[in-house]
Amino acid sequence: MSSKLIVLGSVNGQFAAAFKKLSALHAKNQFACCIATGNLFNEDDDDDELAQLLSGQIEVPMTTYFTVGTRPFPARIAKQLEEAAQSEDGEGNEICPNLHYLGKRSVTKTAEGLRIVALGGLLVENDGEASADGIVRAGPSTDACLPFHSVADEASLRGAHGADILLTAIWPRGILKGSAQTVFPEGSGLDPSRVIPSSDGLADLVAALRPRYHLTASPDVFQGDEKSTFFYEREAFFHPERPDSSHSLAIDVTRFLSLATWGNTAKAKALYAFALSKEAPTLVPAGCTPSPFLGRSNGQKKRRAPQEAEFSRFSQDHHGGGGRHGKRSRRDNPPPPGPDRCFFCLSNANLPTHMLASIGDDAYLATAKGPLPLPTTFAEQGLTAPDASQAREEDAGTEGKSFPGHMIIVPLSHAATITAGAMHSNDPAAEPDNGQVTAAKTFREMTRFRESLQAMVASRTKKKLGTVTWEISRARNVHVHWQLVPVPAKLVVGGLVEAAFRVEAANMKLPALVEDSSTNPKGDEPFQPISGDYFRVWIWGEEVGADGEEKIVGKTLVMHLDEGARFDLQYGRRVVAKLLGLESTRAVWQECSQTEAEEEADVAAFRASYAPWDFTLEG
Repeated sequence: MSSKLIVLGSVNGQFAAAFKKLSALHAKNQFACCIATGNLFNEDDDDDELAQLLSGQIEVPMTTYFTVGTRPFPARIAKQLEEAAQSEDGEGNEICPNLHYLGKRSVTKTAEGLRIVALGGLLVENDGEASADGIVRAGPSTDACLPFHSVADEASLRGAHGADILLTAIWPRGILKGSAQTVFPEGSGLDPSRVIPSSDGLADLVAALRPRYHLTASPDVFQGDEKSTFFYEREAFFHPERPDSSHSLAIDVTRFLSLATWGNTAKAKALYAFALSKEAPTLVPAGCTPSPFLGRSNGQKKRRAPQEAEFSRFSQDHHGGGGRHGKRSRRDNPPPPGPDRCFFCLSNANLPTHMLASIGDDAYLATAKGPLPLPTTFAEQGLTAPDASQAREEDAGTEGKSFPGHMIIVPLSHAATITAGAMHSNDPAAEPDNGQVTAAKTFREMTRFRESLQAMVASRTKKKLGTVTWEISRARNVHVHWQLVPVPAKLVVGGLVEAAFRVEAANMKLPALVEDSSTNPKGDEPFQPISGDYFRVWIWGEEVGADGEEKIVGKTLVMHLDEGARFDLQYGRRVVAKLLGLESTRAVWQECSQTEAEEEADVAAFRASYAPWDFTLEG
């Protein structure tokens, strides 16, 4: 269920035109309410339209909320609010029917259940400038109608514990960080940091409240003697997973909007309508960025722990111990990172979002950091993006380009294993079997990604390539995931891939691999996870022989591991590197690093090739 809302830029006393337009829109859309940003009134106490508004000649068509902007209210409005505050019933924030003052610093729950946190006015570092006694009051009094607020006001609202709507008069400092949306046209000479009032305290407030929408009004800007306004909408941004979320799939996403002044001659957007769902999203919206305020949730910037620099989101040597780059003892390993530092969680501030390829309901797909194959390794077999005759318009520039094909399939839940225990929520409201449901849904969608990749590889290469997919599942993992790499189909069908894994295991004195067919539930079959720690590999390929006979191999091998026993995390990569003849140059992912431009080119070519099989694109 969702509520329709509409946002209005600074009206500056133009009530007749603004509310006439709102009335027409409301008749068609039936909005739950309107949020008026910026300066609703002009400064003239004798204004005719103000008199008509207060007398009922100008009607407000729907419930409309506002706070103080960046200049004082007209004297009669301030007086009305002061008198109302002193009345016995304590009510009186209604200026006229349907027009409600939220107060300068307030938390309000509307009749529709929307939670609005408001903080009006400009920031005054010295509270003494805001009122005679140096106090900025919270209630609707004359002082509280002045267009100022203090650092203490900003800090106090951090205890509001969430908001659907955050309404402020100024911007949070740093909101443009990580955004590709420019505020002013290139060459305008305008610097947002100089002409738009902002505050660090509001940045802390956004980080703490994680509002669904942050609404404000754009200030007037001057170029010479000319005054203008603007509309700005930042890309949505997601916040780190909450420490108490217990692997919830819900994602905290904020959208920031700054409305232009009503009636502006440039026709910049001064009205904005949207639907606000009661349910938090479980998917990252398209174009979403990490929060520009990461590390500010407690009002203070957190120091980055030294070991954080070692974490790379799509790396492979990441569980601690084992491999050429992981020979520290368990005692020396840093503690496992939380979701906000996990190299596979969408809430990590340092995640390389340019490597994301597809995001589903319970898992996502990304290209691997330091891929085992080169972009050209499988070009001869045909692992390339579609040519110009087959390419989609949005994939222009990728025609015929090859890519490594080394992919990572990752659950959205921050969990060490795909099991009910690892994915269980401690939320009292959660269903008793929520962990089992989440684990089953996650496994099925990861399997769907794997099978769609197998189909894409086979189709694009005319069955010349198959795939190897492996998983390391251990209770002391950070974030479980699967890795998929193409291999020549003849090696799969001829049994050489299976033999290579068995021989390498014997050489390394690892437990034997056993064939397992119970881990691929079909249809309504129940999901039964493998118990304990294990290494699993899916080997798949199909080949058409000289006699025209089609041979298909699909085999799952499992190696059961003793809990706590040392296991070389590069085992899977080492085997595939040897099969591809790349063991001398590509066995260690850290030695296969690419530039960001190269990574972007690879993921673009992959997306173009994978599009026909990408089930997340289905309507």
